[in-house]
Amino acid sequence: MEIKPLENTPLYLIVNCLLEAFKGYFVPMPSDLLYWEKRFLAARVIMEYSYGMFDNGQLVGFIINGIDNFHSEPTAFNTGTGVLPNYRGCGIVDKLYEYAIPRLQEKGVTHCRLEVIVENERAINVYQRIGFKITRRLHCFKGSFGVPGSKNPLVKKIEHRTILKGNYADEIFYSWDHTKEAVLAVRGDYESFLVFNELQQEMGYFTVNPSTGYIARLERAEVGTYNDLLSAIRQVIGEVKMNNVDESRIGLRSALTNAGLENVIDQYEMVMKT
Repeated sequence: MEIKPLENTPLYLIVNCLLEAFKGYFVPMPSDLLYWEKRFLAARVIMEYSYGMFDNGQLVGFIINGIDNFHSEPTAFNTGTGVLPNYRGCGIVDKLYEYAIPRLQEKGVTHCRLEVIVENERAINVYQRIGFKITRRLHCFKGSFGVPGSKNPLVKKIEHRTILKGNYADEIFYSWDHTKEAVLAVRGDYESFLVFNELQQEMGYFTVNPSTGYIARLERAEVGTYNDLLSAIRQVIGEVKMNNVDESRIGLRSALTNAGLENVIDQYEMVMKT
């Protein structure tokens, strides 16, 4: 077997391997190639710094890395790791990281990050063996909003960059796929809205994909509440999901639950210095 960068491997072969590796996973994986094109674009994936294990030319394991600054740290974010069932137990993930780390260091990367479902103990053990440490817990929500509230905030669509220049919460609350850079990478899919009260005071903003109901970012201003923002989102979409809400955002998590959404799964963020 040999390890090679994935830059010359067609996307459909990578996705085929990914789907086979993730059969029976905790959440179903989409099979649409367009989804993965956009997913990798948002994650700032660079296939030159993503690596595969090949057996007689067949891709049997992989690490797909996004490269960018994260909290001012040059970071390789593991967007997906998988190994075909017949090749598990061979230490392939360990070998891929042994190959990847010196090359990522040459790129200037100082940290590797990833997210893993809390119940995936096997994967967590592998990553900890390699050198990753759990840094925080992230909560994922989905569902339909309950009965509308009495308030009807004013909602105004606005260009992403205008909002992202504003002074809201620290970026540290957001995971890799929800940073400003991630939103701007696929800005054609997202729409951003400012929310105002009856006095025309700005209460906050949200960024959402209207076609999927996916909420990427949600922040309140001093005069706003999370309930106000969720009432505003209800005017745009009904069925929603919001992934990777930082465990420290207790007020937001409570508001999401009270609005009728379910905390369907949790993930750990894990980090390793290179």
